[in-house]
Amino acid sequence: MIYLLVLLQAVLVNLVVSVSQHPVLLIVSYDAFRYNYFDKNGSRYMEKLRKEGTYADYMINVFPTKTFPNHHSIATGLFAESHGVVDNSFHDPKLKEFISIKNEKMWHYNDDILPIWALNERAGNTRYSGSMMWPGASYKYQNKRVTHLKEWEYNYDWHKRVDTVISWIKDPSKPANLVMLYFEEPDSEGHVFGPESDVVFRTIQKLDNITQYLDEQIKANKLKDVVNVVHLSDHGMTTVKTPNLIDITKNLKPNTYEITGGTPCLHIIPNAENLEEAYTNLKKASKDNGHFNVYKKKDLPQKWHFKENRRTPPIFLLADEGYGFQDLLENGKEYAKKYNVEFNENSSFGVHGYDNELPDMHPFFMARGPMIKVAHKVPPFHSVDLYNLFCNILDLKAQPNNGTFANVRDILAATKPSSGLSTLGIAVGAVVAAILFIGCGAAITLFLIKRQQSITTAAALNKRFPQTFSNANIEAQHLLEPEDA
Repeated sequence: MIYLLVLLQAVLVNLVVSVSQHPVLLIVSYDAFRYNYFDKNGSRYMEKLRKEGTYADYMINVFPTKTFPNHHSIATGLFAESHGVVDNSFHDPKLKEFISIKNEKMWHYNDDILPIWALNERAGNTRYSGSMMWPGASYKYQNKRVTHLKEWEYNYDWHKRVDTVISWIKDPSKPANLVMLYFEEPDSEGHVFGPESDVVFRTIQKLDNITQYLDEQIKANKLKDVVNVVHLSDHGMTTVKTPNLIDITKNLKPNTYEITGGTPCLHIIPNAENLEEAYTNLKKASKDNGHFNVYKKKDLPQKWHFKENRRTPPIFLLADEGYGFQDLLENGKEYAKKYNVEFNENSSFGVHGYDNELPDMHPFFMARGPMIKVAHKVPPFHSVDLYNLFCNILDLKAQPNNGTFANVRDILAATKPSSGLSTLGIAVGAVVAAILFIGCGAAITLFLIKRQQSITTAAALNKRFPQTFSNANIEAQHLLEPEDA
């Protein structure tokens, strides 16, 4: 029996993992990983995982196809005009300030909006979220910051990121049931060297390696049957060459306007009395040049879901695919200095932000885990649909959003595991039950054998020494106890 207890303890030590009682979801974002980067054959492990779980050829992201609007759309299920992050930088007329990525006000257009990590924690009942540098997750929402947090740190080691999020999931006191993990590549190097460069190809290989490391750590920590993993990107990227940059400042009167946003989307904020003049001049330049479009706010295409917001500019410029504006010249010089590369009239850059219907702007999606279908492919869907998928996995009531659950329902396995009861938990329970059953059976069998031995021995002794209940016979009976013990 002691041996069985030791065996039971060993099994429990090796199998029981301290994780949340709720379904666990890990969302991994690779900034600017274009949907067809898989065709470069630099991501073989990711391709393997892709085919083992569920994937789509691509997703349709939100406009503008920039990092911060799209990451917030993934987290909220809302278009840019609804959540208010209308670009990586913009002007807020109500606040009367220009908002950039380092300004917390970017994320608080409407304080009733709760990103998925905040919604998860608000549901309570031992639900905890973690953010590994996910855009916008460093700040408080409704006066509460995410439980597990690593704020943005440039060049923070990728392996440490993985190890940290695994530790959050296994945290003994506050195990995270939702973790957002962010990688800033291949966006950073794609901007400098272009999406078709050897540098980007090597970066894709590095991302493939860290994805393999993540998968191996999930298995090593016995989380394969516990954690649902979603891998995705926010947007793609295309090539722009220096000769295709347009200086629109030549068509605007000095000291009558401000410009924010960035190639290929420019926000023109003219003085009120100069709005019509600025618009007229820019429209003429657009016709003469032919490679960018000019819109008044009221004329923006409805399909972009971009214009119904106070932060949307009075005049908006969008370059044609493969073209950009004068701001990229300054950025190019900074890139060249930072990365010690040559900058000239033939330099190429990587750019995103164009119309979200363009193939080069499309991100990728793949998922795996106990709640995800195996070896399954789904049609392309909108990135705002992801929020409903996340809520379903986490068993949360979704807030009003612009997504459609029907578009992503087919990603989920037909049988949804009970909340907090993973396949591993069932396996552990079965093992424990089996060991207890065997242990009890062995104990009973041992008892019956010993009892039979006692009866047989007593009978033999009684035959040789008839019971007279004398003191001598009582002492003889006592002699049997150590052997029976």
